[in-house]
Order: sequence, then structure tokens, then C-alpha cells
Amino acid sequence: MKNFITHKAAIVCISTFFCYSLSAQNTVASNASKTTTVEVKKRVDNYKKLKSLGYTDKEIYEDLGNANFLVKKYETAAFWYKKLKDVSKDKMLNKSYQERYQFALKKVGVSTTKDAHNTNKDWMAAVANDYKTTKQKNNTTYTGKYGEYSFNPKGNSSLETVTQQNNYLEEITDKHNAYKTPVAVTADGKTAYFSKGVYVKPATGIFSKKELVHKIYRAENVNGQWKNVKEIALAPKNYSAMHPTVSADGKRLFFASNMPGTFGKFDIYVASIKANGDFGVAKNLGQKVNTEKNDLYPKIVNGNSLFFASNGHKGYGGLDIYMVEVGQRKVGIAANLGSRINSDKDDFSLDLQSKNGMGYVMSNRGQGNVERVAFTYTNKNRDFNSLEAVNDESSINYSTSVFED
Repeated sequence: MKNFITHKAAIVCISTFFCYSLSAQNTVASNASKTTTVEVKKRVDNYKKLKSLGYTDKEIYEDLGNANFLVKKYETAAFWYKKLKDVSKDKMLNKSYQERYQFALKKVGVSTTKDAHNTNKDWMAAVANDYKTTKQKNNTTYTGKYGEYSFNPKGNSSLETVTQQNNYLEEITDKHNAYKTPVAVTADGKTAYFSKGVYVKPATGIFSKKELVHKIYRAENVNGQWKNVKEIALAPKNYSAMHPTVSADGKRLFFASNMPGTFGKFDIYVASIKANGDFGVAKNLGQKVNTEKNDLYPKIVNGNSLFFASNGHKGYGGLDIYMVEVGQRKVGIAANLGSRINSDKDDFSLDLQSKNGMGYVMSNRGQGNVERVAFTYTNKNRDFNSLEAVNDESSINYSTSVFED
């Protein structure tokens, strides 16, 4: 009952607040009291509906202002733009919103300090421009279940610094300071690939909520400095591409994506890298690798050995790490790496260090946070082209997903 009363009181407060705000704007109101009451109720209902969907006040004021502006309901648009101005930093709108606010006020007969002369402006294009992709700030952590966890790349501190300055990489560190966002560097050290979360809101459908998706970026090593950071369009705008890994010859880029055509939530894809740096069409690795659930964290080692994490194959529980041989035109059978590496929890993002025979895997099998788990796979330097390089058990658990090529 208390919650109900509080909710009712909040609605009354919002209604009263909106009425006073409308009056303060000196906008043209209807002479009929009934019409005014209906309009205020409609605004409150719109606000409540969007608030219940998880929108922030700022997003609500932006959307309701733009929606009414585009259908030429300038009085209502001015109302919401005023609300947006009140919650904006220093009580100031950005240039685009301020321009529409002044135009709306002029349309309803309210004089402003600046005249709005943009009668013939393409307002739809202006609104669409405001809804372009925005990058996630460095101090914001991606909270998805399967985040951008990987190992801290050695010898790439300059890359880390430059990409952070460009607002692309963020440091994600657990209590052991074991890992950061993944960076895949080509064997010649000239090119790096990494993925980053961005918020995307479609230009059409103003009331569609922004969603976090991941994009892959490329950086070039120019005279020892990482520059020319650009997005690689491997997936459609509103779909994710993440966890990039590049082959030793620099000719293939593997990554995870939820783009149309996947067999499940996230599938693993491969795209060829041409001599001029362009990319071929991404190809799904098929159902010998991908499942109806999540297939993530690809890691290509040497020529064709691809390690990846999946919770769709028959495993020990949660995400398990698998290995599969991926040729230019043929994919082998995915093999579970066994209980020395996998557990009944999430195990993912494998790192093998051939110099000391150590391997590491990210896992949440411990208490609470994701942590790095170490294991040894051999006491001698070995190639990674066979399963024995990472698994000394006499039996290996193969996945039950065996399909024709």
C-alpha cells in the first residue's frame, strides 16, 4: 500500500511539475481548460511509459522532444526541449538541440534572443545525426556476462596508451590485475585489431532504446606509434563483432558475431584480409564449430589451430574451451580440451606461451570475479598444431556435434 501511495504521489508531483514548466515557457496554451488537462495527462503518460522501459530522463526528453518536433507539434516539442535543457550540463543544450528548441519557440510565437531562420532545413537528417553511434567512455565497464576479457598483451604498452587516448580501449582488471581488453597484433607488429563496446540507436524509430554492441577496430604502427585507428565493418551496424584474432600470416581474421545468419546467439566467423588491407565477406565456420548458444573468444594459433569457448557443445558446464583445425576450405571436428582446463563453470579466453610451456585460461570457477587460472601443457617447446600440445590426458572429450562439410 505504501508503494502504491508513493507511486500515486509521484505521478501527481510530475503532473504538477509539468504544468508549471509549461506555464513558465510562455507557450501557447489552449483556451479550453479541458484540452490543457488532456495534453498534460498525455505528456505524463508518455513520460511514465518510457520511464518504465528503463530510459533515463535525458533520453526521454530527447526522444519526446524530437518526436513531437518532427510531426510539427512545436508547443509540445518546446516543452520537452526545455526539460532537456534543465537536466543538461550548465543548463545548456548542444548546438543541434538548441537550434530545434529556438525554432519550436518561434513557431508558437515565443520570441528568443536568436532568430531561427532554418525554415528549409532537413530536420530529419539533423535528428538522425544526433542518434549516431557513440563510443563507450573509458570509465564505463561492459557488464555483459561474457565481456571483453583477455590477457594483458606484453610489449604493447604504447598500443594500449594510444588506443585509450582514442577512447577505444578500456582497462578491465580483476583483483589480480591479470588481464585487459584483447588486442590481436600481426606477426610483423604493424597492425593491431581490438573490439570495443559502443551504443547504437537506429536513426529510424525514435523511441527505440540504445543498445550496446561491439565493433572491431584496426590500428597501424607508424614509426613506432599506433595511429590511424578505424572501425572495420565486419557486421551490420546494429550487430556485434568482437574478440578478434589474426592468423600468423596476417591473411585471416577470426571473430565472434551475432549478425544475421548465426546458428545461435554468437557464432565464430572468419574474414580474409586482402593485400591492400580490405576484408572479404565474413564466413560462418558452420555447425562443426557453432551451436545454438554462445560460441566466443576465438584464438588462432600457428597456422590452423583455432581455440574457442562455447556453452553449446556437450561439455563440463558453462563455457568450455575447444579446439578445431580450420583450413582454407575445410573445418575439422571440435574437441573439448578436457578437465585439466575446463570446469563446471565458465572457462574461456585461452593463452599459450610456448617459451615457458605455461598456459592460462580465464575462468569464474573461483570465488566471485573472473580470474586467471594457470596450467602447464608440456615441459618442452612444442608446436600448437596438435591436441597433445595442450592436453596430456589419455582421453579427450569430443563434442557431439559432428556434421558434414
